[in-house]
Amino acid sequence: MRTINLRKQELWNGCILASIAHAIMVSHYREIANEHSWDGINYSIQDSEGTRGTITFNNDCYVGVFRNDRSERLNKIEISKIHSEYFIGAPNSIKQLADKEALQYVLQNINNEIIPLITTAIWGNNKQGFSNDSLEDFMDNGGFLIENQMMNTEDSIREWKEYYDMTEAQCNLLKNIYNRKIKRTNENLCLTKNDIDLIGTRDLQGLNESKIAFEEIGIRWV
Repeated sequence: MRTINLRKQELWNGCILASIAHAIMVSHYREIANEHSWDGINYSIQDSEGTRGTITFNNDCYVGVFRNDRSERLNKIEISKIHSEYFIGAPNSIKQLADKEALQYVLQNINNEIIPLITTAIWGNNKQGFSNDSLEDFMDNGGFLIENQMMNTEDSIREWKEYYDMTEAQCNLLKNIYNRKIKRTNENLCLTKNDIDLIGTRDLQGLNESKIAFEEIGIRWV
């Protein structure tokens, strides 16, 4: 088991930032609607190219599981047991949380048996993170999906701006909503008409996707 410098609050902040950027820009690129989503305490991300992952945030801990369909690890003979290998040394509470939540989002039919299928995992608390992989192996086998989420806020904003080709107005909107959200973590926020106008589109279908994405993180529209 190895230590990875990834505390729960920092990762949660990064996932919220990513989700807000997505919620703004999905209005312009509806085809990426499936890339980021929240289901209660579970944050899911995929790249539409064969890699997906889910992170569960629970009180003072988190657990994340990832599957890269291009990973050589999927060629292992005892594939049905593969997910347990990534939690050797983890507390029972983490294993139970993974079984109940995160692993339910990576189920696959293998030889007529529905099982969790992953190629790497990570877990942690408010002090540090852990994995049975090195940081490099974690990234190679699916962790790269949260590379931006693991960055400090300033660098992450710069990466999302480039990824989505965001305007300055959209980038400023991202910063504004993010700062409001992390200051009022447990409260529902409401976007004003001006906020919605700054999204920068009148495409009703795109705006509906944006509304759905915002509502998943407790941000409503007027």
